[in-house]
Amino acid sequence: VHTDARILAFTAALAILTGVLFGLAPAFRATRVDVAPVLKDNSRGVTGGGSRITAGKLLVVAQIAISLLLLIGAGLFVRTLRNLQRVELGYSTGNLIVVPIDALTAGYKEQAGIDLFTRLLDEFRSIPGVRSATYSQNGLFAGSECGTQLDIEGYKPAKGNAGARCDQVGPDYFSSLGVPILRGREISRQDTASSTPVCVINEAMAKEFFAGRNPLGNHIRDLFPGSKAPPFEIVGVVPNLRDHNLRGDIRSRFYIPATQGLDGLTPFANFEIRTFASPSGVIAAMRQKVRSLAPSLAALEPRTLTELVGQRVTQERIIAQLSSFFGVLALLLAAIGLYGVLAYAVERRTSEIGIRMAVGAKPGSVVWLILRETLILLAIGAAIGAGAAMALARIVAASMYGVSTADPLTIAVAAATLTVVALAAASIPALRASRIDPIVALRVE
Repeated sequence: VHTDARILAFTAALAILTGVLFGLAPAFRATRVDVAPVLKDNSRGVTGGGSRITAGKLLVVAQIAISLLLLIGAGLFVRTLRNLQRVELGYSTGNLIVVPIDALTAGYKEQAGIDLFTRLLDEFRSIPGVRSATYSQNGLFAGSECGTQLDIEGYKPAKGNAGARCDQVGPDYFSSLGVPILRGREISRQDTASSTPVCVINEAMAKEFFAGRNPLGNHIRDLFPGSKAPPFEIVGVVPNLRDHNLRGDIRSRFYIPATQGLDGLTPFANFEIRTFASPSGVIAAMRQKVRSLAPSLAALEPRTLTELVGQRVTQERIIAQLSSFFGVLALLLAAIGLYGVLAYAVERRTSEIGIRMAVGAKPGSVVWLILRETLILLAIGAAIGAGAAMALARIVAASMYGVSTADPLTIAVAAATLTVVALAAASIPALRASRIDPIVALRVE
């Protein structure tokens, strides 16, 4: 999608049409002016015509209501974005690179692929500036996701089979990411194809299937049709990690050594490499290592974990930016409309204000006279806008995270912002009214 002449022509025509349509209403009304009502209006203008409800005031009330509605929406979306950006993953995202490697398309199959991953892991760890390196099949916020049905020792499901997410990882996976081991040990180089099949589970899985029991030493077995995987002994428990999504509850998950495989050895891996400083200096060395060790591998496409996590909130970021833009735009239009209506009202009430000041009214009381009218319009518009925001809350509720659609802080900040802008717009005609010379004002009549 890109901007072209047709889009510009359409929007220009729409803008012109809007101006013409809204200009016709006062134009037609001006052609139907009757002398008697006009003289009556003049009379009321001397005795307090500011209390009249005009079409201009109704439009201002509508602008205020829409502004508050959009400001509340913008606040909710901005807070949702900030909450998602602050979600605790269980490990640090700083200076962490994710590099996908496809050994299958390069001609490496089964054990040859695992051997290649092991050699690459050693080569990557030897690069100056690399703090730690490991790999996993699914990767962090990249690659694929997998799950399976399990037979869990000592657990009898009420119906069906127990299910959990899974991943195949390289040695020292958790220590490389900076994840502590809560119980037992993690997967190491000692876990090979010829050793006892083992796995590590997360807290969610320990809580779901081993409530009140020690999971270490128990076995789980894959029930996927056709699977020939042997039972895996649970040797460790790790905290819950977010590796795919920022929203929702963390599901039960188990990790097995990539050297043992769940149903055959994985030909795909996402290397997770943490550096001491900026990853940019390490990427060139990584490319060189791959070219020298496996020239047939596709070109590397390293990406920082910060970038990958940021892509998960792209939609929320766009919505927050758009809602903020339209909220500010509506706020500006409301301020302009309020200023126009009040400036016109002050102009019509010049003689009235002059009489008030001639009989002793202070400039402060004149300012309050105008601001009081502003506050009335503001209160009516804000009440309508807040009510509309509550009514439309269900539409955006599913998009919120960590904040209620009726969040009092967001509503209060939006209302306060609207009030400040409205009073600032009203202060100009109010101050102008307070400086009216009574003699000049009386001559206007």
